[in-house]
Amino acid sequence: MDGSGISGRPTQSARDRTRWVSGAGRYVADVRAEGALAAAFLRSPHAHAAIVSLDAAAARAMPGVVAVLTGEDCAAAGFGNFRALMRYGAEGERPLVAPFRPVLAQGRVRYAGEPVACVVGETLAAAMDAAEAIAVEYEMLPPVVGLDAAPDAPPIHPEAPGNLAFRHVAGDAASVAAAFAASAHVAAVRFDLPRLAPSTMEPGGIVARYDAASGVYHLVTPHQGINEIRLDLEAVLGVPASRIMIELPDVGGGFGLRSPAYPEHAALLLAARATGRTVRYVPTRGEAFLNDNHGRGTRLAGRLALDADLRFTAIEIEYQTDLGAYVTTVGAFVNVHNALQSGTGTYAIPAAHARFAQYFTNAGPLGPYRGAGRPDIALLVERLVDEAAAATGADPLDLRARNAIPAAAFPWRTALGATYDSADYAALIAAARTESGWDDIAARREAAASRGALYGRGAALFTEVAGGGAAAQDEAKVTLSTVGGRAVARIETVTGGSGQSQAETYAFILARETGLDPADIELVASPSDCRLTGAGSIGSRSTVSAGSAVADAGAALRARLLALAGLRANEAPEDLAIASGAILRRDGSPVMTLAEAVAASGGEIAVTGVKPVAATFPSGCHVAEVEIDRETGLVRLTRYVAADDSGVLVNPVVAEGQIHGGIVQGVGGVLGEGMRYDAAGQPLTGSFMDYTMPRAADVPGFVTLDLPTPSPNNPLGAKGLGEAGTTGALPAVANAVADALRQIGAALPPLPCTPLRVWEAIRAAEF
Repeated sequence: MDGSGISGRPTQSARDRTRWVSGAGRYVADVRAEGALAAAFLRSPHAHAAIVSLDAAAARAMPGVVAVLTGEDCAAAGFGNFRALMRYGAEGERPLVAPFRPVLAQGRVRYAGEPVACVVGETLAAAMDAAEAIAVEYEMLPPVVGLDAAPDAPPIHPEAPGNLAFRHVAGDAASVAAAFAASAHVAAVRFDLPRLAPSTMEPGGIVARYDAASGVYHLVTPHQGINEIRLDLEAVLGVPASRIMIELPDVGGGFGLRSPAYPEHAALLLAARATGRTVRYVPTRGEAFLNDNHGRGTRLAGRLALDADLRFTAIEIEYQTDLGAYVTTVGAFVNVHNALQSGTGTYAIPAAHARFAQYFTNAGPLGPYRGAGRPDIALLVERLVDEAAAATGADPLDLRARNAIPAAAFPWRTALGATYDSADYAALIAAARTESGWDDIAARREAAASRGALYGRGAALFTEVAGGGAAAQDEAKVTLSTVGGRAVARIETVTGGSGQSQAETYAFILARETGLDPADIELVASPSDCRLTGAGSIGSRSTVSAGSAVADAGAALRARLLALAGLRANEAPEDLAIASGAILRRDGSPVMTLAEAVAASGGEIAVTGVKPVAATFPSGCHVAEVEIDRETGLVRLTRYVAADDSGVLVNPVVAEGQIHGGIVQGVGGVLGEGMRYDAAGQPLTGSFMDYTMPRAADVPGFVTLDLPTPSPNNPLGAKGLGEAGTTGALPAVANAVADALRQIGAALPPLPCTPLRVWEAIRAAEF
């Protein structure tokens, strides 16, 4: 499926791309808000401290200051807690503990950067000056920094002794123990994935106002779906979701961090209510590093059992998560659910057991970040496979092919309870082997050696869950009308894009059903008064779920149009067709144009399509090649091949771009990105001067191959693909670095593999 039949006129997404690259985007900072006040936040300078006193009198008296809000004001407003979702462990050893998270700190601060007060002024300068004038006396408390410190440190929250927020076990421990006892070979790995800063193009922002007459809150802010953020704010503000209107501006990347509401959202809405004025807040990049939900922050350990024929017989998983100071909406959940869905990888492993533990620390809260637990578990499984190959002398791709689930075995029920929909892993391996020149690397290895470099290659055969969400179903409302004698369509969904060209993809889906030109189809994503059901642009679900709802609406429209034309032509609807904006008889003669059909229906036809939520399991085989300079430890990615099964592609060009972007984020997670803290809990990587992002020069041109197996779980046959690139790249690149270092007996250093860490690993092996 693609966009064939396009007239050549630009689609809505094409027009958007032109706006963005020409500097005409409409982000929060570009939103006109005449007479708006400016907000600034006083943030905690400490990772952990009691608030002994807070005196804002001097700040309130400063020129241009309109209001100063503190935790006392939030308490007086009756603010509730943020949502914390978890489907697992309710009857287990430690069900999820979700302590109260104040909008503005009350009594204690628990991470550096936590908002303590919100100052509203006539100008931003006045608000910032007043924030500095607030006098806060702190009593320092011992900071809890990292997973090693958490269990033995005093509790950050009294209800979580040992700082343990959650514990859960899954699988069959007895079967796994028996398999390991009978195994011929055992591979084991352990690693930490550091926290990552999501780093969107623009740092976000908020424009808030309150309508006192109606009691309705209005918000302009980047988000990934109106229902998710509105439900969060409903819980905090204590008002029905129907009284919360949220307008979606342009979004310069979502990656998961823009799914939930933040304390700043509620604080700005309270400020708007207290002042009776519109209030604007645009964070600095430094504030985004501190307060945007971080990703990863996990520690994984595992063992893989093999029999004498090199068949995988069992896997054992230990998965720990550093939640930070508070539990976010799904930050705890995704680090259990997503790992369980693909904990056995692409392999026919008959026995599995997994143990999960999550801890509070004095760091910023953790949330979903592109992949949300999927890259973490894929890295564990694929590192185990590579270590098994190295220990047994097996070719890494051959070992994967020997153990991969056969195509004929789908749908496949895993030992951890997930059901994979469809795949042909053997075809993915074969394509990646051929395109990467896997069997002919001697020349590349020799050429690298001649330059004083170590050559390494790594593979990853992965799958991941895509789709789902808290909603039971997705809805899409489609309205046909006429403009200038042409039939046009308006699609309304709860999902909002952040660079995925959703408008174009949905237009292609609807055009196939209705014969409309995609250029005549408009997407209105997450309108502020939207009452449709569905989740947002999260979990690689937009096309599968909302797109399927669009297809359902299109089928209903098609049936109505054909029935109407059948009456006009005295023909059975099944004997008519729709193409190129007209309804045709079998001989190709026209019955009526779509515009005429819409006019005959009263000038407008509206239907709502529905799609129950269903998961899919995209997969891929990625091969990465690297060279490591032995003198400096610098790792250079030289080649990258990605063979992916994303199901039926609706928009191939956009799909390729999503895979590319995901790969780059996976590369960043291996070779440079990582939030670092000192012993006092102070971030050491709070700007792009010290937080290493991959640049264009750091990645080669990617070779991407599409080998789809249609998913039976939705009418499009599509699978989610927005996060697959990251899930494949993280293990593929890590395995390539490990392979290069293995040539000299060096071990893979802790991630990220910075030049210093790699250089130290080389020196340790040489001396």
